[in-house]
Amino acid sequence: MTLIEPVMLVGAAIGGVVGVVWGFGSGIGWAVAGLVGGVVLGPILLLLLLFVLAMLMTLVTKGPRAVLRDLRGMFPRERA
Repeated sequence: MTLIEPVMLVGAAIGGVVGVVWGFGSGIGWAVAGLVGGVVLGPILLLLLLFVLAMLMTLVTKGPRAVLRDLRGMFPRERA
């Protein structure tokens, strides 16, 4: 198991619980919709949050040039 599977499962669980809690005050239908929305959007948002935290830690520990170097390495260069 790689690191991505536990992150996705935790994101789905947290997103599902948050969706149910927020939706429950408006009714059972909204709670179910919140559960489905949280399970779908939770992992995506958790991965984005972890990515932003990693970039901030790189900024603090290594400086802005390292962040730019990491971002530049993510996208393949086009050849003219």
